[in-house]
Amino acid sequence: MARRSEMFEPSFRGVKFNVTQSEGEIGRRNVINEFPDRDDAEAYDLGRKARVFTLTCFVVGSNYIEQRNALEEAFEKAGPGELIHPWRGAMNVVVSSCRPSESIDQLGRYSWSVTFTQTGNKSQPSVRPDTVAIVDAASDKAIAATENDFSQVFNVDAMPEFVELDSVAKIGEALDNTLAIARGMLPDMTIVPAFISNASGILGKITELMRLPTNLATEMTSQTAGILGLGSSPLASFNALKNLFGFSHAASSRATPSRIQLDNNRIAIADITRRAAVIEAARSSASIEYESQNQAILIRDSLVVAIEAEELTASDDVFNALAELRTAVVNDISVRASDLARLIPYTPNATLPALVVAYSLYGDANRDTDIINRNRIGHPGFIVGGKSLEVLTD
Repeated sequence: MARRSEMFEPSFRGVKFNVTQSEGEIGRRNVINEFPDRDDAEAYDLGRKARVFTLTCFVVGSNYIEQRNALEEAFEKAGPGELIHPWRGAMNVVVSSCRPSESIDQLGRYSWSVTFTQTGNKSQPSVRPDTVAIVDAASDKAIAATENDFSQVFNVDAMPEFVELDSVAKIGEALDNTLAIARGMLPDMTIVPAFISNASGILGKITELMRLPTNLATEMTSQTAGILGLGSSPLASFNALKNLFGFSHAASSRATPSRIQLDNNRIAIADITRRAAVIEAARSSASIEYESQNQAILIRDSLVVAIEAEELTASDDVFNALAELRTAVVNDISVRASDLARLIPYTPNATLPALVVAYSLYGDANRDTDIINRNRIGHPGFIVGGKSLEVLTD
């Protein structure tokens, strides 16, 4: 039997009272089905019953009227409140019923029989915008603006042959870069031939395409977008596309109209290659299953830097589309990262097995694998004490 010294001082919504007795009801919500000509029944468990506690409580003293009014105001207030149960401590409850009692034989004392039903934190369905779809739509818009910008700048018509040859070389360089990325990222080399074939097809009709800049722009952005389908994961595709973020052009002498156009073509080819990579990387970011807030924020920040770098030299239409994409990416990653655990440093005081460290951190020894893999632990039985680890918070 609990000693008085072990009891909690009872109160509801911060208003104190005295208790003489507590009773309650706990258990499971079972639906019992009984069948004809059968001696047994079947029970279907629908979960735990709401816990119900009935307290016989009272206030007493010269100011019992003030105490009574304050307590009844607390009982009648809408919504759940905190009950300090004299034997069970703090719990979140609602008042299910309250029966006051007052007697001429007990002046200066006021009593109630109050039934409290324990509740959890009320969870309302939340509505979130489809941030992935928003990023995808913004990516399409940015690609369209980039292609249109290219078609307005790139031109080989009525230009000397060296302008056309230089453009062919620069386009070939851009395609070679995408092919090198494809070869370096694939665990299954059987997928590469189709990607190579598409690049070869562009070069095979390059003379025709260069006189149709809109078509050439579409072919080039499609080739870059093809990298998304080559990766073993969206993260792998993102990391591959980052290799094109620095693709640039070599400036030439701009002394003549031909040289000026040659340089403009170089700029246009470099811009469309780089921007397509940044845009498709942004698209892939919306499909990445992030392991932690830290990883999500790192990718978000790297994309913001890349997009802002493109905005510095972009035309108005491209700038606006990139700005919209940047906003969509930041919103998508920030929303999804809010539900993720964070990576924090942790240093065990002594050399321990990984499962002991996992249990001490999470209360779950089965999470030792994450600690081992994340920190490249050589032997799961020996995590060296005094050495900082990287672990996920819950």
